Amino acid sequence: MGIKIILMKNKKEKLSKKVFFLALSCFSLLFFVKNVEASGNESIMFLHHSTGGNLYTTGGVSAWFSNYNQNNGTSYQITQRSYPTTPYPWNNYPYDYWNLWINGACDSSDPDIECMNTLTQNYEVIIFKHCYPGAAVLADTGSPSVSSSVKSLENYKLQYRALRSMLDSYPNNKFIIWTLSPLHRLATTEANAQRAKEFVDWVKEDFLTEDSQPHENIYIFDWWGYVAGLDNYLKYEYEISHTGSDSHPNNQANIDVGPIFSQFIVDTIDESSDTTAPSAPSGLSVS
Repeated sequence: MGIKIILMKNKKEKLSKKVFFLALSCFSLLFFVKNVEASGNESIMFLHHSTGGNLYTTGGVSAWFSNYNQNNGTSYQITQRSYPTTPYPWNNYPYDYWNLWINGACDSSDPDIECMNTLTQNYEVIIFKHCYPGAAVLADTGSPSVSSSVKSLENYKLQYRALRSMLDSYPNNKFIIWTLSPLHRLATTEANAQRAKEFVDWVKEDFLTEDSQPHENIYIFDWWGYVAGLDNYLKYEYEISHTGSDSHPNNQANIDVGPIFSQFIVDTIDESSDTTAPSAPSGLSVS
């Protein structure tokens, strides 16, 4: 009996040592990951359609980075791309990113439908957004499906959760997701606009916290917060036309937000990995 007790004690001691060293190793790894510092030469990819392209060009994003690099001794490299495009339909909504990057509709031999695994090899920071038709959010049916292209809160949330898990698998990259782009008041309904706002709020407030898991490489840029009014439509002063229904924000919107977006990217790169909220003084709303 005494021998058995001694053997059990030795086993417990060995197990305790294994647990201790495993915990120590995990802590060391965690400490290392959370203290990765920006190199100052990160490569950035901005995936967009027309709204993002207008912001990039009219908002002077490329020039902003050139000036920033010159004044701060950095060499950030920002590139923009219309994505996805032919051979994929001109759609960049939650379903489409799920379909491309998770469901296998991508092809890394074609930059117009490139897969995430090669995007992450070529760029440290990847930014993606949805064009304004994504704000035409329909009522839920009670039968959500991650593989549905119907624009609804119930489907969007499933698709975002799947995307979140996928992005988590690239811890050495940072991802910036834009909130929705609001529709012109003449191009939508009050109910659809309200549901779009509900999705924006969910992305900002719950998307990165609802599962109590760290999603330390995912950041939210609140585009909606800058260009949408309290009525959940594109701000009147940012309309291209007050009589037409074009939902592209006008040049003034792009000029106003372009520098804020650019600074947000730099703040995201500089932010240590122990939080998903860049501490920028510009009033950015991030989760």
